[in-house]
Order: sequence, then structure tokens, then C-alpha cells
Amino acid sequence: MVDRIIELTKHANVINTIRENGYAWFVEGENDDYIPMEAVRLAKHEGTALMEAAATCYGFYKEIFDAVVVGNLWSKLEIPEAAVPLIKYSWEQKHPHLLGRFDFAGGLDDIPIKMIEFNADTCTQLPEAAYIQQWLYKPIRMKYQGQANYLAADLERALNNLRVSKPELEPTFLLTSLGYIEDKLNLEVIKTAAEKAGFQVAYADLEDVIFDEDAVLLQEGDEYIQYNFMYKLVPWEFIIYEEPELLEILTNLVMNHNLIVLNPAHSIVFQSKNLMSIIYKMHQDSPYLLRTHDNPNPLKNIPMVEKVNFGRLGENIKIIDKKGNILEETDGDWGHFSRIYQEYATMFEDLHDEIYQAGVYVVEGRPSCIAFRRQDSLIIGDDSEFVAHVLD
Repeated sequence: MVDRIIELTKHANVINTIRENGYAWFVEGENDDYIPMEAVRLAKHEGTALMEAAATCYGFYKEIFDAVVVGNLWSKLEIPEAAVPLIKYSWEQKHPHLLGRFDFAGGLDDIPIKMIEFNADTCTQLPEAAYIQQWLYKPIRMKYQGQANYLAADLERALNNLRVSKPELEPTFLLTSLGYIEDKLNLEVIKTAAEKAGFQVAYADLEDVIFDEDAVLLQEGDEYIQYNFMYKLVPWEFIIYEEPELLEILTNLVMNHNLIVLNPAHSIVFQSKNLMSIIYKMHQDSPYLLRTHDNPNPLKNIPMVEKVNFGRLGENIKIIDKKGNILEETDGDWGHFSRIYQEYATMFEDLHDEIYQAGVYVVEGRPSCIAFRRQDSLIIGDDSEFVAHVLD
């Protein structure tokens, strides 16, 4: 086996750059080993193949939406009827699906590229992918052929296109999350892109946002500032299941008062893992798709992975061998959702038996950036490492 992992010199300038740009949280304290001074060496054709896989798979997702509507498959995707009008409206009005990330197995050493899932709604690791891996690459840039990383520029371009497409709306842009520090740092990437695109940008925790009957507002002193565009790092399923009143308000604001929410409501259809079984039925000949079903019987006697429909963070997953034995499993907060069963995919392993999962970010459906996660277990979870890449 040829080692595809290269050592990066721990340049003080790189660490200082990370700190000076406000991202010290990723390299200090409990996270001091989260970003190793290493990179995955990708041949150019391997990088191209991963980007092409993401483009093809995104096409499958776009194609399937109409089948969901025509077949009235909302219950299969565990999407309540109350959310359907907003979902349909955001799709019909072509509200842009700004950002998502495909997770792939393989892609290195001739291991087939296989889609594991699509993080379509609130994908993260944005500072790491957009900025930090570029800063890690800079000291060795003369030795390699660059990176497949256009994320920051693509976000700026997409947001500029959005602003220009809505001249009737004042370009006020609100970023919101549930207040976790990691979410706020991820939103800094969106903030920078939005400001460069010509928006007036503010941040507020979700609990501090005023959702009036005809506008989204923030109070600043004695004034109330209206925001016409919003990027939420709050999952749609959280809003739909935990905050039904907020869903009702957002439905009114989007459908009757021109509020633009990113990612739009239709991204929850893409986020549903149950959708992967429908996509597989329609595209069984695709080299990128794993056999995926809503029950385990079709995968009897082959290794499989059990996942929950709206699972996150590597939680509520089981790896099952061909005899039905559980090789590895994780607990989590999402066990009440339905299950899907997916053929187990071969992952790239380095010389230290750590596995790698490729992530390909897409901006408005176009491949934009490659990054890797690494873990010394079969399940890539929330405690995985982020690994940069270089093109060889």
C-alpha cells in the first residue's frame, strides 16, 4: 500500500493565521488535535472523479423531487403535512439551495466512489473546508498542484446572484443558529461571503430573533431592523417537529411577505435519508449508489449499515456484518425516526488503519470543494478529525 498521507510542517504562521482570523477554537483546548498537520494526497483525476460524482448525485436529488410531489411521499419521508405548502412553494419559486455536502466512501486507490449520504440542510465544517485547509496548504504550495477548493468564492458568487435577482428587496441578511460556538464560527463563512456579495449582515441567536406577522426583525436600541434574507443553521426537522409555531410563521413570511430562507424548506426533502431508497430504485445502475432499502431483507447475507431518517453527527448507526452481527453502533437522540438499510461501502484506510470519508460541498448544486474526515472506527462521528487535501 502506498501511503497517501503527507506530513505538513507545523508552521507557526499557519496556526497564527487560524487564530488571527478568529478560528482558534478549532486548534486549541479540547480541539487541539482536531486538525492534524497532515493532508490527503489526491491525484488530479481522483479529485475530478469526486466532483463528477457529486454533480451526478445532485442531479438524482433534483430529479426525484417531482416524484415525491406526484407520489405524495411525504409520510414516507416523515415530513408532516403542515410543512408541505412551504416546501412546495420554495421549490416552485426556485429559492436557491445554497449549500450542501455529499459524503462519499472510496475515491482513493481505485476504491469505488459510493454516496453515503447528502447533508443538504445544515452542513458544517465550513471554516475548515473553505479556509483552514487552504492555510495549511500555503507553505507547500510550490510542491503540489493546488486544491479542489472554490467554496468561499462560489458562496460569494451565489449570494451575489441572489441579491441581484431580488432588486425589490433591501439586501438585509440575518444569520441565526441555536447559539453553539461551532455554529457561530460556521456562520462566519456565510457572513463573509454575504458581505462581499453586497448584503448588510447581522447575526442573532434564534431566541433573539423577532418573527413578526409580516417581517423578521432584530431590535437595535429603540429601532427594529427588518431582514429580508435569512440563513439558518437550525435544521428544518427541528423547526417542523419542535417549533411548529415557528413553522407556521415562516410559512406565512415566505409565502406572503417575500422572506427568503436559506437553505429553503425543500432542502428537508433532500435531507431525508429515506429518499435514498427511492433514488436507488430509480438509478440502480449508477456506479455511485449503494443498495439502499427501507427494510433489511434485500440486504440479507451482505454487510450493511442501519441509519435513521433524520440522524446526525454519526449517531444512531449500526454496522452489521453478513451474518447479522453488530460490529459497531452508536447511541443518539434520533432513534425515534424510521430506519433505512444501506449496503456497507469500502472505505480508504491509511497505514494506521484509520478510515477516510470524502466530503464534496456543492453550492447551488455545483461541486465546489473537497475535504476529508478521518476516524479510527467504522463510524465517522462528531469526534472525527478534519484532514486537508492536496492535488498531486
